[in-house]
Amino acid sequence: MTSAVPQVVEAKPHTPVYTMHKYFARRPWNVFNELITHYSTAEDIVLDPFCGGGVTVVESLKLGRKTVGVDANPLATYVTEMECKPLNLHFFQQTLLDLGQKIEWEISQLYRTRCARCGSEAVADWIEWDEATGRMLQVKYDCRKCGTSRMGIPKPHDLKLAKQINENFAKNVRQRKLWYPKTRIPIGDKTNSLLSKNVNFFYELFTKRNLLGLSILLGEINLVEDRECRDFLKFAFSSSLKWASKQSHLRGEIVEGWAMHAYWVYPKSLEINVWNTFRRRTQAILRGKRYSNEQIGKFFTPAENFNELVIGNASCLILNQNSTKLPFPENSVDTIITDPPYGGNVNYAELSDYWHIWLNEGKIIDKKSEVIINKTQEKGLEEYESLLSAVLKECYRVLKPGRCLVSTFNSRDIRVVASFITGAANAGFTLHPEGLLYQDPIRSYTTTFHAMQIGAFVGDFVFTFVKENARHVSYSRQSLVELKETLVASVAGAVAGEITEPQLREQAYRSLIPFLANKARVDRVACKEAVDFFEAKMKEREQHFGQLRKRIVAKRKRKFSRRG
Repeated sequence: MTSAVPQVVEAKPHTPVYTMHKYFARRPWNVFNELITHYSTAEDIVLDPFCGGGVTVVESLKLGRKTVGVDANPLATYVTEMECKPLNLHFFQQTLLDLGQKIEWEISQLYRTRCARCGSEAVADWIEWDEATGRMLQVKYDCRKCGTSRMGIPKPHDLKLAKQINENFAKNVRQRKLWYPKTRIPIGDKTNSLLSKNVNFFYELFTKRNLLGLSILLGEINLVEDRECRDFLKFAFSSSLKWASKQSHLRGEIVEGWAMHAYWVYPKSLEINVWNTFRRRTQAILRGKRYSNEQIGKFFTPAENFNELVIGNASCLILNQNSTKLPFPENSVDTIITDPPYGGNVNYAELSDYWHIWLNEGKIIDKKSEVIINKTQEKGLEEYESLLSAVLKECYRVLKPGRCLVSTFNSRDIRVVASFITGAANAGFTLHPEGLLYQDPIRSYTTTFHAMQIGAFVGDFVFTFVKENARHVSYSRQSLVELKETLVASVAGAVAGEITEPQLREQAYRSLIPFLANKARVDRVACKEAVDFFEAKMKEREQHFGQLRKRIVAKRKRKFSRRG
């Protein structure tokens, strides 16, 4: 049997290739690099059936592995492909300069203001608005003449300019034949928060000023003749969207773009200069591609099909489809390393529509095959388990005998974890006797709004499953009665010791997961009774953990407000 990775490594912050464009819940690059190194060798084919933000694919290429990245979400495969593709940095920089000469002045004029120090025309980097009253609160600007960079209260000329842009918006769009997506926001678990506030179209998430700036910018990018530069300028444009909407805000004095796993316009929103944002994102693209050019270089050769990986010189196949029916033969993949959706923890497709519509003629993503828990899609735990199981069965089919499927996974609902373990077991996989580790998160993840407010796990368990002849392996000698006693003691100890809900779950899951892996094929009733028992005990202490979480969130907010 292949040995399991013996220990976890400290998660490191994202390298530049992963900071080019937002994608939700990227896992630590060095952790996956370590997993790929341990479970594969050079020229092996590494598959990720849920490639997401591209970490498995990029790290595999860096290590000289051939790789296949598959995802039903077109934003995921788009971001992954752009992370891998090489870029002529010099040519890109020259094209960017040419673009700036054409439209920088025009877009900057949308944000013109006056310097309070020297009286010269300056350019606002951002304007803060009160969403309830529509009142402009403050302006942050930079003056090229005297070098002043400051925040100040808006002046009459600032208010007048904003009013003029709003009044003339439709005329400007019509006369200049500008385009922006007029896509209606679909009903969804995450979009309903917008619809309930009468935000019915995606363009309503932007101020008219920023919508005008984005339309001008995208129109000019589309006219760039060189395809490679045009593609990466579009990538920078798409990356800019995180910062261009009314979902941007101040956290203390820190300017923050859309940072949540939900649509949310803050009571005080920021209108950030579109050209300045785009310029900053192009610098992020240059850093990211300088890194990937050095780390991957000429090894990246795109494949049109799986055969080109096996018998040709290609190194990377990226497929935008679900992974229930993969277009390659059984026993053909050396290693599978992945990070599947954790139930309804992140509604990827609903959130990805925000980006997807801009580069795809206003079309939203088809969500039929998404592996998710989502009420709007009529997918509960049962449907989620069925979809996930279908993917895991296909993974079992294509994986070579004796090789490993390695997956990070976690959820604040043990029933979701049980669905994952059951799906793997029913597919034919065996949990490696040493195949369970807990991986702490990237430190910065612990300060996100999502982590602080929801009390969700920000670390992961790392599972190692093996494809081998079906046999029963005992991972836990505990009976159901003994497990229940252990869980009761864990909950009581957590309450007495002021341990948070995620910390308690991490501790309890170390007993629950081996039990579930042991019983998944032979006693589904015991598995269900175990998870229901634990969740019932957690429900009894819901008020305690809620109050503890509020105290911790308040403490963190005070800390980071002072730091900002």
